[in-house]
Amino acid sequence: MITLTLAAGGESAPYHIGEGLLGQIPELLGAALEGRQAFVVTDTTVGPLYGSDVAERLAAPCLELPAGEEHKRWPSVERIVRWLLAHEVERSALLVAVGGGVVTDVVGFAAAVTLRGIGWAAIPTTLLAMVDAALGGKTGIDLDEGKNLIGAFWRPRAIVADTLALATLDQRQLHAGLAEVVKAAMIAPSSLEHVLDSHLAPVAAGDPLQALELVVGCARVKSDVVSLDERESGPRQALNLGHTLAHGIEGATSYTRFLHGEAVAWGLLAELRLARDRGLLSTAEALAWADRIHALVPLPSLAELSWDEIAPYIARDKKREGGRVGWVLPRLGGVVLDVSVSGVEAATVYAELQALPPEGPFSALF
Repeated sequence: MITLTLAAGGESAPYHIGEGLLGQIPELLGAALEGRQAFVVTDTTVGPLYGSDVAERLAAPCLELPAGEEHKRWPSVERIVRWLLAHEVERSALLVAVGGGVVTDVVGFAAAVTLRGIGWAAIPTTLLAMVDAALGGKTGIDLDEGKNLIGAFWRPRAIVADTLALATLDQRQLHAGLAEVVKAAMIAPSSLEHVLDSHLAPVAAGDPLQALELVVGCARVKSDVVSLDERESGPRQALNLGHTLAHGIEGATSYTRFLHGEAVAWGLLAELRLARDRGLLSTAEALAWADRIHALVPLPSLAELSWDEIAPYIARDKKREGGRVGWVLPRLGGVVLDVSVSGVEAATVYAELQALPPEGPFSALF
């Protein structure tokens, strides 16, 4: 087991990462639990696999939400809050999220607004949640108008990731999580690129036992960024790499056709092209990253999704400042923040993405 200390805003929380940790949940939650009321929220997919077992170990009531991004909405939050109130929740309680990114985001937000804030802990069971959603304290829900437009910064008091849980994921879910791993490596290549190149292929081929080093590496990168900028006013914007287009794709398809990581993969390809055109990356460097994304195919096709459907979601992006949305672009050795990209330029690159085969290769983009 590896334990990282996640520090931001003058507070810290442990992140335990290892194999077989689900059997040690009461001990690993430790100080976050300390005899408090515990409540477990999971979903209908994860509940039978892990959620009910965690609840039993914590002697806690368990609520199962419907599974899927389309349920990352107000009704799920209200259901959690009313359930907690029916169980006479107190402000000292600990709400425990067991599941993927949707459960993590919704439960964290419910914790932030219940009784004006109760503690919560994350037990991520997908690769995407382990390397991204469970870290950093960004919680929230989606609206018809866009993704994560309602939320709160509310950090978990502890995180426990049992990488053996990844064995129950299908290949599509693993690939979606790996897109966030590629994103992290593009942000901090000196820290992660060598780990990515040794572990990406086996995990993408279906061997989740090779994921431990990727999870640890991504967690370190994200923790370092968040420690510099908890509220996303500066350096933390780097974590939005690939997400400007991705959120538009997800919103325009009502959060039902693309897994989050699949949309991020398309977003990363778009930003690689924009970066190459600006001289931030050479063609060879852009192609090297595109080849890594090729390990995650097939991606859902963009062919029937027009730019006109996507553009309004990008215009409403929560990162908008001064009437425009600043893009994050990769460069040699890291990223560049707050880059102005015109609508015409974005639409042109998107049209070239649409022409790419969803199964790759993506070399024609460069």
